[in-house]
Amino acid sequence: MAFDVPRRQIHLDFHTSEHVPDIGGRFDPRAFTRTLKDAHVDSVVLFGKCHHGWSYYDTEVGARHPNLSFDLLKAQVDACAAEGIRTTTYLSVGWDERLARRNPGWRRILPDGTFHMMLGRNLDPFWSYLCLASAYRENVLDQIREMARRFPSSEGIWLDIIRRHECCCHVCRDAMDDAGLDWRDPAHRQIQAKAVFDAWVADSTAAVREVRPEWSVFHNTSLVPRGDRKLYDAFSHIEIEAVPTGGWGYDHFPLSARYVDPMARDFMGVTVRFHFVWGELGAIKHPNALEAELATMQAHGARVCVGDQLDPSGVLDEDVYRMVGASYARVKEREGPLAGTRPVADVGLLSSIAVRDPGAVSRDARHIAEDEGAVRMLQQAGFLFDVVDLHSDFAAYKAVVLPDKIRLSSALAARLAAYCAGGGRVVMSAESGLDLAGTAFALDPGAAFVGPSPLNHSYVAPVEGFSPDFARGPLLAWCRSWRAEPRDGRVLARLHEPYFERSSRRFNGHIATPPRPEPSPFVGAIEKGGVYWLAHPIFTHYREMGHVALRDYVAAIIDDALGARTVRTSAPRGATVTLRRGAAHDLLQIVYAPRELRGSTPLGPIEVIEDLPRLTDIAVDIAASRPIKEVLFGPERLALPFTLQDGRVQFRVPAVQGAAFIVLAA
Repeated sequence: MAFDVPRRQIHLDFHTSEHVPDIGGRFDPRAFTRTLKDAHVDSVVLFGKCHHGWSYYDTEVGARHPNLSFDLLKAQVDACAAEGIRTTTYLSVGWDERLARRNPGWRRILPDGTFHMMLGRNLDPFWSYLCLASAYRENVLDQIREMARRFPSSEGIWLDIIRRHECCCHVCRDAMDDAGLDWRDPAHRQIQAKAVFDAWVADSTAAVREVRPEWSVFHNTSLVPRGDRKLYDAFSHIEIEAVPTGGWGYDHFPLSARYVDPMARDFMGVTVRFHFVWGELGAIKHPNALEAELATMQAHGARVCVGDQLDPSGVLDEDVYRMVGASYARVKEREGPLAGTRPVADVGLLSSIAVRDPGAVSRDARHIAEDEGAVRMLQQAGFLFDVVDLHSDFAAYKAVVLPDKIRLSSALAARLAAYCAGGGRVVMSAESGLDLAGTAFALDPGAAFVGPSPLNHSYVAPVEGFSPDFARGPLLAWCRSWRAEPRDGRVLARLHEPYFERSSRRFNGHIATPPRPEPSPFVGAIEKGGVYWLAHPIFTHYREMGHVALRDYVAAIIDDALGARTVRTSAPRGATVTLRRGAAHDLLQIVYAPRELRGSTPLGPIEVIEDLPRLTDIAVDIAASRPIKEVLFGPERLALPFTLQDGRVQFRVPAVQGAAFIVLAA
């Protein structure tokens, strides 16, 4: 059955040690629900069992927190039900400190024989992973059934820390032996890891359904796996956990949302109120950061959720909910125009990881350099785009981009060739477009493939019409190119190679050997029959180096492939621009919230949003999908003057501060 995803949710963490006294001692059900309602919250995730392994209700399967004197979860669920606030129950799966200490044989073992921890090693203060092939799985399945029976007025379950990690515990090694796998082989350990992961997702979903077939079920893998859509058969809906400062970064949400949104499934974005990461009591992000993050979620079609952690006393933080309430009030204003809209996209970005390792859910899969670099490039250059996989309909896009590492099977090559024959365009870079062996082009760009360059850098010189406004080149690409000799293609950029490879025996200047003045025999970029190929792993390079001149060069090539964009604006490069289409209106959204690097942790950089600069007089030019009667700006529905010329609607947005939405009414 379809699940109505909440619009304004709170995910209320409650990971609480047994060394903290008087758990829930100041909980007041009326104050609790009043705070949520005043903050425009329509749903809350409440804790059944936390990472410490303690339960917060009267359980016969687990163990109630030793310093909790009453059934806190029941009190919370009942209070919310009385006030019309929806609830979902939470259960920690992958981490359970109580059971890890009591049952070391249930713990996940790394190939080097050590216990698998969130960070650090066995005696460090971090969560311990348990193996879902061990007897632990039956314990968790029993607790899932118990929670489903005991809380009928709740509407779903949230299962956390669902990972696909290799394990060398005795159960997994025996299973690999029985399956004819060699547990000394990393590839074989991954086969076992996937089998355990798939079985757990199926069995835990079935455990919920046998008690509460109407309940929602969400399995939190900490990322949205790309490429294996069958996985989502076990999900009632999709949530995108994306804590920008906690290891996900600000690229993670738009990449994931642009993948989920075209599936036509309701989904939710999850950020947190914390400055850094989950559970950071006493720390709060700037309200402008929360405002920008929620507006970005809505710009991509998502419902919204803010993560919080309940104080051990059971009292919600007034400062937090004052901030959440102000942001959720603005979220409500945008919900009406968003309802029933679908994304408009010119470009389909074929996810590299979706092709190379469909369904990958390891922490490493959260940050795929070529995918993230391509999202940054396309977003900063103002393109409308979706992230797609092999299940997507390429014909929905004017162009499909293959970033850096997508070699082609014969079936995929034939599919792309047919797409080009039908008028589509394919933009490939580096080894993308090669056959699986990496010896020749599987899709002909009008050049003969030679092989990888032995040089650690080279230079690209775009031809007329493909250079950035501020530089004609040659432009340094601090990465190894792939070599191809032009044949019958249209050369878009030439490759200049350095005089020599930089080494301790001979080098020039601070970093790079200068380019030879004459082009090399190899091409920098070329096109034939709608197939474009760039010699460098340009998207990975942009993720790592942020070379804006190369971004603009790539944008010029994609523009050549498109012919004309659906939307052009004069918004800054840092703005997010999206267009959505409904039955009777189009919705343009612009979000501008510059980030500043303010620190770094083992989980990644700390980028902070604090100021929301005011933009004024933004020019907009949109290809009209139908006759437009009005252009309405903001929640006040201010009518903007517009012109219609050659099938394009043109107007100017008077101001953007943080976020703006404009309705084009038919």
